[in-house]
This record gives sequence, C-alpha cells and structure tokens, in this order.
Amino acid sequence: MLLVAGCTGTSDAQRRATAAETPPTDCTAWVGTDRNAMMGGYRLPQGARGMGNTVCVPVLMTANRKPADYTGGDYHVSEFTDDKLKARWRACKEEPACFARINAQMQRWLPPNKERATRSTGVVDPSGKIDPEGQVDLKQIRRPAFFAKAPYNEGIAEADGRTYMVEFTVPRDAFERIDLKMTDEIKLRGWYIEGAGVDDGKGKKVRALAIMAPGGGGQLTAIQHPDEASYRIDEKTGKTIPIAFPNATTETMGQRWWRENLHALNQAGFDVLAYDRRGEGLSGGFSDTNTLEQGEDVFRALSALEGGRGLRVLTPSGQLLEGDAAKGKLLAGMKAQDIPLVLGGYSRGSMSTAWAMTKNFVAECSFDMPEPSCTPPKGLKNIRGAILLSSFASGAGYVGDSPDLADRNLFLGGMAADHHIVFYPNSSTLAGMDRWPSAFFGKGLWDRAESLEGTVAAYNRIRGVKEIVLARGPHSIETWPVSDRGYLRERMVAYAKTVIVGGRSLSGARPWKDFKSLVATTPDSWEPSSRPKAADAAAATP
Repeated sequence: MLLVAGCTGTSDAQRRATAAETPPTDCTAWVGTDRNAMMGGYRLPQGARGMGNTVCVPVLMTANRKPADYTGGDYHVSEFTDDKLKARWRACKEEPACFARINAQMQRWLPPNKERATRSTGVVDPSGKIDPEGQVDLKQIRRPAFFAKAPYNEGIAEADGRTYMVEFTVPRDAFERIDLKMTDEIKLRGWYIEGAGVDDGKGKKVRALAIMAPGGGGQLTAIQHPDEASYRIDEKTGKTIPIAFPNATTETMGQRWWRENLHALNQAGFDVLAYDRRGEGLSGGFSDTNTLEQGEDVFRALSALEGGRGLRVLTPSGQLLEGDAAKGKLLAGMKAQDIPLVLGGYSRGSMSTAWAMTKNFVAECSFDMPEPSCTPPKGLKNIRGAILLSSFASGAGYVGDSPDLADRNLFLGGMAADHHIVFYPNSSTLAGMDRWPSAFFGKGLWDRAESLEGTVAAYNRIRGVKEIVLARGPHSIETWPVSDRGYLRERMVAYAKTVIVGGRSLSGARPWKDFKSLVATTPDSWEPSSRPKAADAAAATP
C-alpha cells in the first residue's frame, strides 16, 4: 500500500507546480499540421528583441481543468490514477453508446494490428529486409554505412566502424501471454554505437551510454528520402493531408531526423543503444503498444549486455558473439549498474522512458495485470536523467483540449483493464517525478501528446538539472524548421553531457519566468503549414 501511495501521492514539489496559474489566451490563429483548426494563443511581439509587430502564437491547452472547489490534493495526479481510469472505463461499458465508440477504437489498435502494421523496413530497398520472428542473420540488417549513399548522405554513416548489431531476448508482453496464449520469447534488434567518452572539462573522458527509444512506428534502419514531406496541403481547404507511408521513396517518415539525434549524441562521446521496439521494424512480437513493458525492456537490455543471457552481438569486423562470448563486450567494460546512463525517448518512446524512470526511482507497478501490484524501485544510481521529446510523461490528466483527444483516457482505461496493455501513462509517472534526478523536455506548442501545462507541471517537479525547449510546431518534430530541430538537438546534447559529468546547472537555456514568457522563448520560425501570413497576423482575433 505504501508503494502504491508512492505512485499516486502528492509531494511538496507537486503542490508548488499546481499553484502556478496559466493565463487565459488572448487571440486565435490557424494551426495546420496536425490540428487543422483555429486555436487560442498569446499575442507576442516578434523581430529582434521583440521590437517588431505582434503575432498570435497558438498553444494547445489542457482539457481537464481542476474544479474551483476541488480539495483532493493534486487534481492531475489524484483523479487520473490507474484505479480511477479503469473505474471510468467500467462506467462507460454500462452505456452502450460509450462502449461501442471506445471499443471500436480499441479494436483498431489491438495486436496483431494488421490494419496499422508498420513493418516497412526493406519495402523501398530489399536490402535490410528480415523476418523479425525468425532466426536472423545479423549481417542482413542495414548498417550505418548504408545511409552514406545518395540520395541519403546521412551523417550517421560515419559511425559504421563503431557500430555493433545487437539482439536481445525478452518475454512476451501481458496481452500476448494472457489474451493470445503465447509463451515463447521474442527478439529485440538494433545498433550499439561505441563512443569516445564525454569530455568532463578537466581533460578526462567519461564513458557513458544513452539508450534512445523511437516514436510510434519508428524503425531504426528504415529509409527516408531527404526530399520527402509528411503531408500535402489541400488547395481548396488549406488543410494538411497526411501522406501515407511506405511509398515509392520512403519507408517510414522521421527516421532521418531520429538517426541525426543518435549521431549527435555519439559525436559528443556517448555510447548509444537504439533498437526497434517490440512489434515493429527489426524486432519480433505482435504487440507494439504496451509502453509499460517497453520500459522494462531497457533493464532487460542492460542485463543482457552485462551477463550475456539471450544476447547476440555482431562486431564491426563481422564477428558473431553469443551468450557468454558476448557478455561484457560492450558497456565500456563496466557493469550495468555502474556505467553512467541517460534514457531518452520520442513520442511513444517518451512513454517507455517515463515508465523506466518510474520503475527505477519510484516503484514497479504491474498496471497491465488483472490485479496490479507494486514492488520497490530498481534503484540504479547511475541513471542520470531522461530526455523526453514530444512527451506523454505528464500522464492522463494533461490531455489537450481538442475533439480528437476527448476519448483518450477512456481508451487508456479500457486497454489496460480489458486487454492488459498500458499504452498511455496514467498519473503515476507524473507523481514520482520529484524523485527523478533530472530531465530535458522538447515539444511543439500544439503537441497533441500532452498540453504545455502538463510539460510545465512535469518540469516543476524535477529538482535537478532541467530544461524545456519549445518550437512553433506540432507533435511530429520532423516537420519543424531545420533551425528549430538543430537547436533542440544542440540543447539535448548539452543537457546529456552536463548530467553525465555531474553538472548542477545547465547554461545557455532561453530564460523564462512564467507560462506566457515560456511560450515567448520560441523564435519567429514556424512549422510551414502553420506560418501566419501578414494579413492573417493583422487579423488575428483579439
């Protein structure tokens, strides 16, 4: 009971966070991808030092407001626990219309999910295509050098001589075990890129590992043509229409940007581990949506790298090592509980990262089981912090105020209660953030993952090194302007280096003192489909 309370209680840091008031919006403006709607925002001055004309800068606000007479502590923690979300689902099941609506959504997502299948690696170029459920020749997996050729010309190719193919053996998730009666093990596959060590500023190098989890549909070795776009704009309506992938030139959108992040961390000296999540890309399994289970996979991978059980490694020279022969080959020769670690994730990867942090610092709770229980946290002291990009980590209480997000929490409760899949986090990830050592947040102002208020609530709970980087864009960071993506990457690497070498503060962050000034830290650059025209800016509704 004490462990459960640790997942749902209210700390002093949380109470301070909820005391901050978010000012009401004072204008409206058009947002293209991925909202296609008018949205409230703040009128902010533009130009050098804010001396230019004002423009309406849109922000997606929170749908769930704390009632004025609420006395139950931290509303966004207390009212969005696993128990309460499942109770709301049970009430929904008693109403035929509610049940039919949410059940239809769940059926579209349930594994093996052929309708939404995303295994596209090898569709454009057959090299690199494997059977993820079979016995895989690791030499068939695309190496970083594959992306050196035109038209890709990706920087990650430079890391080929330091890159190991890795394969981990993990159990099926709760849905597969309970619903599908599968008892065999599956394989997770990806890259381990060795680094030279992070400069500590005192003439020494600190070997450290960044474990990076991709977004939903992310596939480590999938092709993205550099000229590809994620949407087109309808000439009649002005709305954006997503482009379906794979197509003739691109297997999965966003992978080029993701590999740039991995390369930047490696160039900064980090060892980098990146693998496809269960159920996607190179990895086996039907189920790709249980982020609680995916959080546990982080620790399974670390254990395998140290002990060798269920591990296969293909060295850069082409030597295959298995089991005992592979143990200790990586992790810079250190034990899993000793090598300095940073965990990172984008979108769905932010969910698994948040669960991994919660499991390590707060408690391990089996919310995907018929009768959830909690045990003490893992307690690894070498995890220095988390990188959360387009984060869902503030949990169910901070869903954005948009019609297409209105059913998310009923969907969350139903998937966990009836299908043993924890997809979106409940409030326990947020509740325990005051125990995390540090965190970095990067997001768009109209990110559908969580409202900016949720990101600020999470940030306020972090007691160590922390930063928020914002852009005038959506959830999908690959759609942001190049300058914004570059700045986010620069700050992400600066954060990671700082926490690894023991820094207590992060220099160079854009200053802000309240919610509106945080929004104002965004430069006058826009995701293209949402860029205001001069006439639009002048006519923005006050």
